[in-house]
This record gives sequence, structure tokens and C-alpha cells, in this order.
Amino acid sequence: MLFKVYCQNIENTSYHVKSGKLVVYHGLTESFVNKLPFFYDYLSDHEKSRAECFKHESDYNCYVSVHALLRIELSKLLGIKAKSIKIGVSEYGKPFIPGIDLPFSLSRTRNLFAFVVGRSNQFLGIDIEQIKPEIDFVNISRNYFSIKEHQLMLSYRNIADQKRTFFEIWTRKEALLKAIGVGMNTELSKVQVLEGGNILNLPGIQIINHVFKIATVRKKEALISIASSTDFIPEFKNLSFVLS
Repeated sequence: MLFKVYCQNIENTSYHVKSGKLVVYHGLTESFVNKLPFFYDYLSDHEKSRAECFKHESDYNCYVSVHALLRIELSKLLGIKAKSIKIGVSEYGKPFIPGIDLPFSLSRTRNLFAFVVGRSNQFLGIDIEQIKPEIDFVNISRNYFSIKEHQLMLSYRNIADQKRTFFEIWTRKEALLKAIGVGMNTELSKVQVLEGGNILNLPGIQIINHVFKIATVRKKEALISIASSTDFIPEFKNLSFVLS
């Protein structure tokens, strides 16, 4: 199936689109350490089991925080107690609420998290990545980026600019594939997400919407990309300041 994907870095250019705002919630999990017992009670039994499997405290803290905060926001929209919300997972790991058309997506990395809740009939995905100094981004790019993406990244002389470009492209890929609903279960080099317009041929993927918009923004030492099947204006809400 052919997909049209329009990508834009909203740090560098204004982002004027037709529809209303899409709130992107994000924060630092270290801001919520004293709330973890409270957050833990919001989780389902399945989520609690998954949380207990993490070996590193930072991963546990991040998982508990983002899943609890997501439930809190969903409960406000649905008028249902946060603990009572049933969340299912598709074959490829895309979360959903059975019987309710309220799309959402979440992402976490180390001590950072982000999630977004959309509107009905909307395909939605989000990814947040910390700009990690130790990652071998050149080899990863060589294996998983398109030739044009790899060349663009290497066209920058400054290593910092190369790394920023790597994470811009990577977060766009993850956000788009989450929105489509296949996760990372496809050939990533075919998922070209350069700034501007891209035409993708992804055989075997059949969904109603085949035009996507991706917005990418830098938040300190992290990059967030949001992919949506409808026009949107991203509005960022830092929960670390709101709830700490």
C-alpha cells in the first residue's frame, strides 16, 4: 500500500494546520519518585506484573509513571475511574481501549516519557528518545535508514548535528509505525521520513488512512515525534511542573 507522509521539524518553522490542538504530555520520571506508590495502585494487574520485571529502578519508575499518568488523563476524558480502564494490546503491541474509539500512544526512554491522546477515527503514534552520547548511530543508520536519510545525516560535518538528525529520523520512523499499528515489524529502510513529503510503499499493510503528518520537536536533550492521520497543532504539557 502507498502512504504519503509529510514531516516537519517544528523547531525550525511555523506549524500551521487546519485542525485543533493535540496535547502532548511529557516529563521526567524523577519528578514523581515520591508518587510511585500512589501511581502503582492505578495500574492493572498485567501492568503491575510487567513493572515488576524491570531490573533497573529507572526503568521501573518510568514504566509506572507513564502508565499511571496516561490512565489519569484517559479517566478525565472518559469519566471512568483510572483503575477501571481496560487497555488491550494488538498483535504488534499497539495499545487500545476495547469498544471505545479513543486513540492514544505512549513512549518512554530512561527517565523521560511522553504520551498523547487523540480523537476518534485518528491513527496516532508518538516516540521520545534521549540523545544518547554512546550510541553507534552511524552503523545503525547504515542498516536501518534509506540511502537518502543516511546521506543527509552524514552531510553534516558536526557530530552533534549528525546525531540530532539521526534521532529526528529515528523518532519519526517509530512514531509513524506506531500510528499505522505495526510497531517496528517492517523493513525500516523503506520507511523514509525526510523533512517535507515522502511516498512510502509498504506491502501488506492495509488501513483506511494512508496520509500521515509527523511533527518533531526537541525538548532539551530529547526529541519527540508525533505522527497522525489528521492535521494537528501539537501543544506540549510538561507534567513534571504541573504535578510535582
